[in-house]
Amino acid sequence: MAEMKLLFIIAFSISSLISTVRSDSSDHCYKEADFVPLFANKVGPFHNPSETYRYFDLPFCFPDHLKEKKEALGEVLNGDRLVSAPYKLEFQREKDFVSVCKKTLTKEDEAC
Repeated sequence: MAEMKLLFIIAFSISSLISTVRSDSSDHCYKEADFVPLFANKVGPFHNPSETYRYFDLPFCFPDHLKEKKEALGEVLNGDRLVSAPYKLEFQREKDFVSVCKKTLTKEDEAC
């Protein structure tokens, strides 16, 4: 009877692990012209790595839909703060230059 309980617990544990495995952008295989998600990270001064800011805390062009990436444990421990960037990339398609937006900085923006 104890062996059956142990076998059930092991089978249940394995089945629950298998059901939670999902694919995401970090292990995706792309085909030509597929959209490739691009994320912006934290920014900060080179000589003080503990001073960091969210990417869009700076006066960059703010996207219409700001989406935060669900981070893996290593990204969290590293202090990464990944958000969707406003750049559109397609797999194996060359781009020389594309303007995302134009922004004139105010005196307040320059003081940041």
